Amino acid sequence: MKSRYKLIFLLLPVVFSIPAIIGILHPGLFVSDDGNWMVIRFSAFYEALRSGEFPVRFLTRLNNGFGYPVADFLYPLFMYIGAPIHVLGVNFVNTIKAILILSILSSSVFTYLWLKKFFDDLSSMIGAVFYTFFPYHLFDVYKRGSVGEVLSLSIVPFVLWQIERRSVFLTSIGIGFLILAHNTLAILFLPLIIVYALLDIFVGKNRKTLIFFYTKAFLLGLCLSAFFWIPAIFDLQYTVFSKTQVSDWERYFSGLNLIGLSTVFVILVTFIFIFTKKIKIEKHRLTLLFLSVGLISVFFASSYSMFLWNFLPVSFIQFPFRFLSLAVVAFSFLAACILSVLSGKNKIIIAGIFIILIMFSSKSFLFPASYQNYPDTFYSTNQDSTTVKNEYMPKWVKQIPASMAAAKVENLTGKEAINITKISPNKISFDTYLSVERTIQVNTIYFPGWFVFVNGNKLGINYNNDKGLIRVNLNKGKNEVLVVFGETPVRIISDLISILGLIILISLYLLKNKIKFTKI
Repeated sequence: MKSRYKLIFLLLPVVFSIPAIIGILHPGLFVSDDGNWMVIRFSAFYEALRSGEFPVRFLTRLNNGFGYPVADFLYPLFMYIGAPIHVLGVNFVNTIKAILILSILSSSVFTYLWLKKFFDDLSSMIGAVFYTFFPYHLFDVYKRGSVGEVLSLSIVPFVLWQIERRSVFLTSIGIGFLILAHNTLAILFLPLIIVYALLDIFVGKNRKTLIFFYTKAFLLGLCLSAFFWIPAIFDLQYTVFSKTQVSDWERYFSGLNLIGLSTVFVILVTFIFIFTKKIKIEKHRLTLLFLSVGLISVFFASSYSMFLWNFLPVSFIQFPFRFLSLAVVAFSFLAACILSVLSGKNKIIIAGIFIILIMFSSKSFLFPASYQNYPDTFYSTNQDSTTVKNEYMPKWVKQIPASMAAAKVENLTGKEAINITKISPNKISFDTYLSVERTIQVNTIYFPGWFVFVNGNKLGINYNNDKGLIRVNLNKGKNEVLVVFGETPVRIISDLISILGLIILISLYLLKNKIKFTKI
């Protein structure tokens, strides 16, 4: 009976989450800010992955077929997760929709399991419902179509749950996934997780053990994701990102609609309960943390913080309302905390008020106004760069291509024929017989990682032209040319760090289980 009782409460957050996913189940793709871009980018990513590029960094089909290194910089996790789903026969659109659905459902379940480490079943379940239907969470899904952010919001409660379970293995994987899920949200959430850990160490009985646990988990998480975040930081110097204002941040402050009356209610009740000693700070060690985080996040998301945004890294955060991602976690915890100190009819009444308020607050984001039913080929042939201002364009590209090239390879200084033997997203091979030395252009923008081999020998690349395209000077006679995209030294080191982190993590897991087996 106890097991059934636990299972029922575990399933209830999923049942309550059904209204949040109905809009995704509708045929077609709901119209959103980034939804189309996410599908287009994923389809180009899948092409590169299928051709043997791993890790995927350069998407050759994008930017009118001239290529764009967006996967080297922006949250690749949803695309890696999507690849096996697409392999199973799910089309590109439904793959993205599946990731959104799984993210929403798992965020609800993981939030419940995390909160259950502190509170009773009902309180934890209401906290999970609060998390799922927080207005900004659904705004991220249906208005913005930000798959990376929604996925990230499903990973945070998983990390916190595994921290409470003291699982180095799963905490490390969670931290690694969080970094891969979304760059900006990882930067917002990691400080919260670090402070969460420090509080745990401060009140913990065995501080040395806790310090060792957190050190291992964070280091291994950083190692697992090193193949992405190290090149993303290092390679940024080759792009126009630092000189590009991606968004007019003054237009993207949050209103009450993204925060919700339910959140205002939680804030008021939390203060009342603290002052009346119903919630005792010394007992609920995390209450003050999440109240502070929640209020700070609302402040930075609102226009009241405008005077500070002149000093913030706006080119990276882009949208002030992104700070509300922290509020989703913070106020869900506080909602559960409030209920946990109540009992009897009062508990049921407040739980009902929470559900009514959160549903009312989120109703405008639940059901999309319109859908589009483009065939999969619309996405799999689309050549958009999938970023707002082409902010990851290499800085040597002075003229962004406005249309496709007539041919993938051109003889710029002669008329000798070029015989292309293979074209794939990360490899182009061709041969030509030249009467004199010629300049050959491959209509792909150069980015570190592109290499040219002529008759088996590595050749230097000239990309000093308006479009930053790959050019090589070939000698008279027979030339067999291979143009291939691969890893630079920095990326190779990053890949090795991730492989080493994975080996260490698996070894620790096997060693731990071997010790358990030996004891048995």
